[in-house]
Amino acid sequence: MKKLLFLLLLCIPIKYIDAKCLYSDLAELKKIASNVNESYEYKIIDNKAYFDVTLTNLTDDIYFVDTTNNKAYKNNNSEITLKDYNSGQTIVYNFYSSNLDCQDTVLYTIRIVLPQYNIFYNDPVCDGAKEYSLCQRWYGNNLSYNTFLDKVNQYKENKKENDNNLEIEPEEVGNNNLLHYVINFLTNYYYVILIIFCGIFIIVSYIRNKKNNIYN
Repeated sequence: MKKLLFLLLLCIPIKYIDAKCLYSDLAELKKIASNVNESYEYKIIDNKAYFDVTLTNLTDDIYFVDTTNNKAYKNNNSEITLKDYNSGQTIVYNFYSSNLDCQDTVLYTIRIVLPQYNIFYNDPVCDGAKEYSLCQRWYGNNLSYNTFLDKVNQYKENKKENDNNLEIEPEEVGNNNLLHYVINFLTNYYYVILIIFCGIFIIVSYIRNKKNNIYN
C-alpha cells in the first residue's frame, strides 16, 4: 500500500516556483524607474489647450500604467509621447518591473498637474490689464463670463484711481521736498547750529573788546 501511494505521488506534476523578488533586484529597478524624466508641450485648438507628455530614459526593465485610463505602456524605445491631455488635468504614471517576480511593487510614481488654461485670456476687456491674474494665459477659475467682466473692469477702475492719486505737480513736489529737507536738517542739527552761533558771538565780542582796550 505504501509503495502504491509513493508511486502515485511521483505521478503528480510538481510546479516549481521561482524565488521571490530579491531586495537587491528591487533596489536596482527602483533606481532605473527614478531615472525617467517627464516634460510636456501644449497646443491651442479652438480656444482650448491640449498637452502632449513625453517620458524619456525608459528601458525594457520597466513598464508604466497611466492611471487616467488604466492603460499599460511598455516601450521598446527610450522615449514615448502620450498626446491630448486636457488642461488642468492631473496625470499619474505608476512604474512596475517587467520581471514577473517583482511586478507587484510600484517602483516609482510620476505625478503631473497640468496648468489650467484661461479661456478669457484674449478677451478685449483685458486690454490695459494684462498684468491682472484673471487676464493671464494660465489661471484656474470657474468664473462665469459676466463675473469675469465685472472683476476685470473693477480692477481697471481701481488701477486708474490709484494712478490719479499718484499724479502731483513736479514743482509742488520739488518745493515740498526742499521744505521737508530744511525742516529735517534744523530738527536734527539745531544744537550744532547753536554752538556755531555762540562761537561766532564770543569771537566777535572778544575782538570788539580788544579794539576798545587799544584805543582807550
